[in-house]
Amino acid sequence: MPRITDERREARREQVLEAARACLQEHGLEAVSMEMIIARSGLSTGAVYGYFKGKDEIISAVVTEGTAAMGRQLVPILTNPEPPPLPELIGQLLRTIVDFGQHKRDGIDRLLVSLHGWSHSQSDPELKAVTRASYSGLRKLFADAVRRSQASGTVDATAEPEAMAELLTSITLGFVAQRALAGSAHVAAHVAALETLSHVSSADTMRRPFSRSDV
Repeated sequence: MPRITDERREARREQVLEAARACLQEHGLEAVSMEMIIARSGLSTGAVYGYFKGKDEIISAVVTEGTAAMGRQLVPILTNPEPPPLPELIGQLLRTIVDFGQHKRDGIDRLLVSLHGWSHSQSDPELKAVTRASYSGLRKLFADAVRRSQASGTVDATAEPEAMAELLTSITLGFVAQRALAGSAHVAAHVAALETLSHVSSADTMRRPFSRSDV
């Protein structure tokens, strides 16, 4: 019997992950079973178990690989040596996230799937650590982008970069959650609101020094 090529093996592994994403979107984390994933994949039971030990390992792979794929698309925007004003930067990020979410096959919304992944990560210590590291890395990239914006004069030099990074991370992740939970969230609305807030801040009506005692 001819040996399966590495490319074919990777394609079949992705076929399993694709089936898991579809099952998560349609049935939710708790209702999804290994049997559902196997049936949806179109592969034999033995073939699926040849790639993954069980449901939890499949879901963990969906989370880690999805987070990594998203990160690869966001990093070039966040590491731009000459970042645009923050509202425009957020607009670029959110548009990239929307494009990433609309998967090319089976109508899978990866943003909706990601919420199930976030939930799963809270019950898996190893996955939780990996997820936290990923989003901590995102926050650091935001802080660095804020510093570059301060150097170019597009962000108030008195702003605390780490505090700004926490807010911008919340906006980004909150956008993902809002699209899934409320059914919609619009990039243009976020950009317009941030532009309005930026104008208010520049008029000194909302500006005050940040303190770590503010919780």
